[in-house]
Amino acid sequence: MDYILAYDFGTSGVKAALVDFDGNLLGDAERGYPLLTGPNGFAEQDPADYWKAVCAATKAVVKKVGIAEKDVVGMSFSTQGLGIIPIDAQGNILHNNISWIDSRARKQADEINEKMGSQEFGATDVIPKYLWIKQNMPELYEKTAYFLDCTGYLNFMATGVICIDYSGKAPYHSHPEVAAHRLKQYEAAGLDTAKCPPLIPCTGFVGNLTEKAARELGVTTRVEVYMGVVDVTCAALGAGCCKEGDAHVYLGTSSWLTAIIGYDRLENTGPGIWQLHCCDPTKQIYGGCIQSACMALNWAIDQFYHMEKILCETEKMDYFTRQNIFALVDREVDQVPAGSEGLLATPWLMGEGCPISDEKAKATFIGASTVHTRRHFLRAVMESICYSLRMEMDDYKQDVGRSLTKVNAIGGGAQSDPWLQMMADVLGVPVTRTKNCRHSGAIGSAAIVCIGMGVYKMEEIDRFVQLERTFEPRKEQVAVYNKQYKIWKKLHPALKEIFAELY
Repeated sequence: MDYILAYDFGTSGVKAALVDFDGNLLGDAERGYPLLTGPNGFAEQDPADYWKAVCAATKAVVKKVGIAEKDVVGMSFSTQGLGIIPIDAQGNILHNNISWIDSRARKQADEINEKMGSQEFGATDVIPKYLWIKQNMPELYEKTAYFLDCTGYLNFMATGVICIDYSGKAPYHSHPEVAAHRLKQYEAAGLDTAKCPPLIPCTGFVGNLTEKAARELGVTTRVEVYMGVVDVTCAALGAGCCKEGDAHVYLGTSSWLTAIIGYDRLENTGPGIWQLHCCDPTKQIYGGCIQSACMALNWAIDQFYHMEKILCETEKMDYFTRQNIFALVDREVDQVPAGSEGLLATPWLMGEGCPISDEKAKATFIGASTVHTRRHFLRAVMESICYSLRMEMDDYKQDVGRSLTKVNAIGGGAQSDPWLQMMADVLGVPVTRTKNCRHSGAIGSAAIVCIGMGVYKMEEIDRFVQLERTFEPRKEQVAVYNKQYKIWKKLHPALKEIFAELY
């Protein structure tokens, strides 16, 4: 039987999974790598650590599942986006990866924005960081033949082919309007577009594993490597979203709601809304990122259930036969009525980018009284994420001109039944958890291989992604949440000036 090696490559580690061509995940293994931080927003990682982790995780999962090396036939990567890895003409790595969270380029972002006459970039964006290298490390800039991102680097290590996919910030793009604007940005920054590697579509064939890479990974050169793509785009595919109107919610440290839309660019969209490259080049991904989702929930757990969390972690407390604080939290919040008996929360621990845009916004609780217990506070936080997602869904309706009818759910937070039921009640549409909701990046990577090999067509990939359970909206709870949501939307306009004065 043939298998796919699918990788979910994040900021702190890589997860390698073995998936068959029916979408079954047979096993996974994870290995980490450090993030190197410094003053002035510096955040870098050694690319060599990436490849070591990939090799170690690959050998571990092949051994864990117990398949023969020769049975692995395909490979692809879902990766953290917006990295910068300079290489010379011989393919030598010249510098650490400048991470997507690195914010050293505030001055360069302001400089380009002024030349463009609009607010195009922030300190973490790629093009300002290219300019930072040119201004602050001119010898490195001159020696650089190509700037790779993480996807490009991993494909290079696997195949020896220098390339990147279309989801990055290359000066070329499959959409002509985006390409024309991107070239203006490069021109304003005074950057050399020749330092952009050749582009390959995310489902495109890159090459077979080299003998060296096959040996280091513990497989064979039979493995065909397909390009892969940045995590958000890959997660959409891993959530089974392949047709226009398909939508999914991700519940992780952050959260997002995205939907597949048509090829034409939308103007005057809501705050923080993306229009991202889609695996299907005839479509785009519409959505936006909520800064703090499980981050906000974990913070609330630490404040209100700190001792229980310690007891669960030391296996001195067992709920539902699981030593897991989240099982306790699920049971607790399920005892609180919809709407948390009038208690509202905002999840803005780190400011917010979407569906509101306010870097000074902060987390709050409003409406607390003697009827409220700690379980109310946790449920209010979970409901606040759902309200944020509903605002994104409302933005979609306003910008695209039609309503979503259903949503798939992925990410670690999607394991919570009470949270997904809240979400269905708040959004007013069915919410379906995928079977491998914690492994959507890997499932999306495997789907890319299936499409690249011609096993599935793009529009058929929802047959590859397995679903687990659907949560239907409940009429009484929907009515409660409709009322609460209208009130919740008034919180930021009422608090915005206070946040500005406080911070």
